[in-house]
This record gives sequence, C-alpha cells and structure tokens, in this order.
Amino acid sequence: MSEFYVVTGWTLRALQFMVVIYLLYYFKQYRFSLLFGGKSNLKTLADHKLHSCFLTALALLVFQTTSRALASYIMGLDIALQVKIQIYYFALVCCGASYAVALYILHLLRGSMFSQAARYSLYITFILVVLNALQLLLRGFLESNLIYSLYGPITVCANIALWLVVAKYPFYRFMETRIRQEA
Repeated sequence: MSEFYVVTGWTLRALQFMVVIYLLYYFKQYRFSLLFGGKSNLKTLADHKLHSCFLTALALLVFQTTSRALASYIMGLDIALQVKIQIYYFALVCCGASYAVALYILHLLRGSMFSQAARYSLYITFILVVLNALQLLLRGFLESNLIYSLYGPITVCANIALWLVVAKYPFYRFMETRIRQEA
C-alpha cells in the first residue's frame, strides 16, 4: 500500500508542475507579471483570478515538494521511533501552516483577491493540518493508532482534491479556448 502512496504523491507533484508550466506557457503575455508582478498588473477580475491561481499552484508545488523531502529526511533519521513519529507529524503540521501563511502573504503582497482555488486550497490545508495535529497527539504522545488506518486514505484524497482545485481554472480556460476555436 505504501508504494501506492509514493506513486500517487509523485504523480500529483508532476501534475501540479504541469499546471504551473501550463499557466506560464498559456498566458505568455502575463508571464513576467505572474512571476514578478504586483498590484498594478491586476486590472480586471480575470487578472486577479489568474494571479491567485498561479500563486496557489506555485506555492502548493513548492510546499508539497519541500514537505515530502523533509518527511523522507525525518524518516531516515537514526533516532527512537516515538521521537521520530513526533518530529514527523510536527513537521507536517508546520509545513501545512507555513503554506497557508505563505499563500496569504503572497496574495497580500500582490494585492490579489483570493480566487476560489486559493480559498478551497486553504480549507483543505486546514483539514490536513488538523489531521496531522491529531496524529501528533494520538500517535506521538498517546501512542494510539486510533485513526491510523484512516490517515493515509484521507491524506491521499485531500492531496488529490488540492490538485483538482488548482487544475480547475487552467482546465476551464483551456476548454473555453478550444470551444471558441471550434466555433
């Protein structure tokens, strides 16, 4: 089962990377402003939506890749299992909270409104942070495997939902363009 989680994780990161590349490629005229733009580049609601989706996709890709690398490093440490479990779940809680704070600050610095993708991403991240905090408490301190069998599937489903939320905007924009070209 753990191989399934590893493959799913890498597949999701590859798809998220493709969404970021797609946003940069498809919106060539906005490429510079997507990376370095500010409030002056946001003139319409569509601009806000595009920038917010890009910020969400980029931050999600960076933080999920970082948290995966950190989790692998923690699992490789030569320390007592209970301490390793505590550090692991604490690091995941910190990574999730850091992602939420970073996404909020990026939107604040850019002067961008939160798109539906950004809001839903934060909601799902909140669920993951609470789930990891619960695992830290249960497995790390109380040594209970009460929700351990639910943890993996919920985490995978939440990560799939995060990708779907982020990919929704570019997918719809792509489909709109295809429909206009056919008509």
